[in-house]
Amino acid sequence: YMQSARWGLNEKRQSKFVFIGVDLDHKELSALFEGCKASPLRFKVGDLVMANAGTWAKGRIMKTWNEGNPYRIKLDNGKEVWAPADSDDYCQKRVE
Repeated sequence: YMQSARWGLNEKRQSKFVFIGVDLDHKELSALFEGCKASPLRFKVGDLVMANAGTWAKGRIMKTWNEGNPYRIKLDNGKEVWAPADSDDYCQKRVE
């Protein structure tokens, strides 16, 4: 992580893939990337969850798709963590 690599306040956020080559199969490349699309996230902002922060801790979803992570979670102890994947390995539904 580099502070200088952050988006500017009024900078338009966009990402591009550029492939340089001869006789590229555009249909195949498109199909491969379409297969990588993220599924809808399991949790929404405000949902109560258990977050893997080294040990499992109670928290609440603060943001979705924050800094490339599916979830930003505020733990009940006040700390904030990120779930790097939408997986039960990192974030689970909280049952009370």
